[in-house]
Amino acid sequence: MEKVKILVACHKPSKVFRDDIYAPIHVGKALSNYQMNMIGDDTGDNISIKNSMYCELTAEYWGWKNVNDIEYIGLCHYRRYFATRISFNNIDTLLGKKCDVILPEPIVDRFSAGIRLLHGVCVEDINIFLSVIKEQSPEYYSSALSYLRHNRWIGFNMFVMRKKLFDEFAQWQFSLLQVIEEYVKLSEYTRMKRLFGYLGEVMLAIWCLHNKLEVFYDKVVPYPDSKVSLSMLKSVLYKMYNSTAFFFQREDLHWLNSPSIIVGLKNDGIYDEVGHLKK
Repeated sequence: MEKVKILVACHKPSKVFRDDIYAPIHVGKALSNYQMNMIGDDTGDNISIKNSMYCELTAEYWGWKNVNDIEYIGLCHYRRYFATRISFNNIDTLLGKKCDVILPEPIVDRFSAGIRLLHGVCVEDINIFLSVIKEQSPEYYSSALSYLRHNRWIGFNMFVMRKKLFDEFAQWQFSLLQVIEEYVKLSEYTRMKRLFGYLGEVMLAIWCLHNKLEVFYDKVVPYPDSKVSLSMLKSVLYKMYNSTAFFFQREDLHWLNSPSIIVGLKNDGIYDEVGHLKK
């Protein structure tokens, strides 16, 4: 059994770090005109053709289905890495004793995670997302609302964890995304087509929150061994300012259940007359 593999999602030719642990993967290769010297996410069991909607989740899916006989697995990006460079020597200490999963350090906003998600998707998508969780995986519903109501955003779909734990997460995540895909109406705008990539970020955080995992939050840097540019004092003051601003203006996702949104989803044939997803 191999020890650890960190997939590095790449969608175009660029400077990328690679060694025996960090393995670049060409995401969306089934749709790409680029030829890059790395494995493609279009091999084996894959969803490469969905990359415009799923973003780096096509690499995540590929790792779930095709990376076997390994103890630890992770995902980062060609221009975003964890500040802690993973090695054969430190992985057991990091994940064997200190925590269950490594995630990016949360971004502390002046507004809720729900509002931040709304910057990438439309409110109808968020309603469908929560409805699918409520009906398909109801034990996660309160955790989903809790995460969206607070102002700590965990982004980028980056992680490192045991492969066995990751398999459990991926099974939960992709089974729900498959159902969500049956209901949503994709926008023609490139940014909003990335719906499932945005939802993936939220789902990773919700899953870790719900399962009470011990998390090591690491800073994100542009390249391994890069120095973190933001000073510690400036970072602390920034978080304090945003947390204070959020405290005085926080909302309770009231905009989610706007009557006009619910009526619209009924008229679109997505909700039934009592506001449940149509079977």
